[in-house]
Amino acid sequence: MVQFIRKRTKNAKNDILSGLTVALALVPEAVAFAFVAGVEPLVGLYAAFMIGLITAAFGGRPGMISGATGALAVVMVSLVADGNKMGAPEENLGLYYLFATVI
Repeated sequence: MVQFIRKRTKNAKNDILSGLTVALALVPEAVAFAFVAGVEPLVGLYAAFMIGLITAAFGGRPGMISGATGALAVVMVSLVADGNKMGAPEENLGLYYLFATVI
C-alpha cells in the first residue's frame, strides 16, 4: 500500500499542473461547443466537468472522447432537439435528456 501511494504521489506537481492546463484549455472549448449544440454556455461547462469527472473516476483510454469535442457537439445537437420534441417548450426537456445521456 505504501508503494502504491509513493508511486501515485511521485509526480504530484506535474499532475496538478497538467490538470490545471487541461481545465483552463477546456473552458473556451466547452463554451464554444455549447453554442454549436444550441444550449447555454453554462450547460457546456457543466457537461465538460461531468465528463471529466467520470473519466477521472473510471479511467480513460488514449482514444476515448473525454471532453466537449466536435464529435460530442454533433451528438448534443440531436439530443437536445429530440428531447425538446418530447414535451412542452417551456419544460426544456432537451437539457434533461442531454444531462442523463452525459451521465
